[in-house]
Amino acid sequence: MSPATTLKRRVKMREIAYLAGVAPATVDRVLNNRQHVSATTRQRVMQAKQALETGTQVVTSARPWRLKVFLPDDAGPSTEFLAACFQEFGSRGNATIECVFTKKMEPALLSRKLRACAGQGIDAVAFQALEDPLVHDAVAALAAHDIPALGLISGLGSANLIGLIGIDNRAAGRTAGYLMGRFTKQAGTIAVISGGQLYRAHEEREIGFRSCLQQNFPATNVVGTYCGYDDIEQTYEQTLRVIEAQTNLIGIYNVGAGNEGLIRALKKADVTDEIITIGHNLSARTKQYLLEGSMDIVMHQNMRLAASQAVTAMIAHLENRPFVADILPVEVITRENIAGITFG
Repeated sequence: MSPATTLKRRVKMREIAYLAGVAPATVDRVLNNRQHVSATTRQRVMQAKQALETGTQVVTSARPWRLKVFLPDDAGPSTEFLAACFQEFGSRGNATIECVFTKKMEPALLSRKLRACAGQGIDAVAFQALEDPLVHDAVAALAAHDIPALGLISGLGSANLIGLIGIDNRAAGRTAGYLMGRFTKQAGTIAVISGGQLYRAHEEREIGFRSCLQQNFPATNVVGTYCGYDDIEQTYEQTLRVIEAQTNLIGIYNVGAGNEGLIRALKKADVTDEIITIGHNLSARTKQYLLEGSMDIVMHQNMRLAASQAVTAMIAHLENRPFVADILPVEVITRENIAGITFG
């Protein structure tokens, strides 16, 4: 059994009503997500249900927990889908969730927004971290105000975080490296396009990618990192620069966003059939790239599961309940197994 798994028993509506101190009809309205139930009552019912199912103690609060989630703006469809998932889970009743987009790659701005939570009545924070001293300091300030902070998708080397929800990024990078080596099967140059130096997740993916190729496919030459800053146009320009600079280019690994720019550049240079491309996160666009053959592999993480685990982890921490999040699985998607795969 995984650490995040908790055995649940079936409970009766009248048991929930008794523990929550409400009528069975109110429980019915809450469980069926009907209207005319206050947020506080909805919270009491959901807490009572969970306590009965898991055998844990009910931790009451005068109001639903206020959770705030910070995500980078203009970071692609996967991030937008993640935000939508948080809004969906916010309707569960035991928490209100505010999802805020902040300008990407701006640690000073992210730091200020994190610090501001201390005066807003926020109970817990989840955010896609930027590896910067200002952000470290902001997380420490939140901890001093007893506001837990959770890393989301990309973490932070800080003891003040209560955890990280995401994949094993080094393993994802090594998997991409192994697949790149097996697909290319020849000596040649491979380029890495990064989203920037502020995401620990991107750094770990690149480290894993390079180490696997060096260890298992020494005939390949991985050239210096090209930075696309998770931006479509900058990734487009950097990809054209790579193609022009490297005469024996056989593969490109994009560790972050901007896949649209990558593929547009490959098509402009008419080299989609010559270069193996591996990117991250399934979306409507990357699905189309896989189907048409302009992209070979997408390394995917389930954003719906990430949002669900993040909400569960924050509430469990606030209610003094044990919860250890599972590492999200890395899904390897190709045009041959894409049927039935969701963006979640």
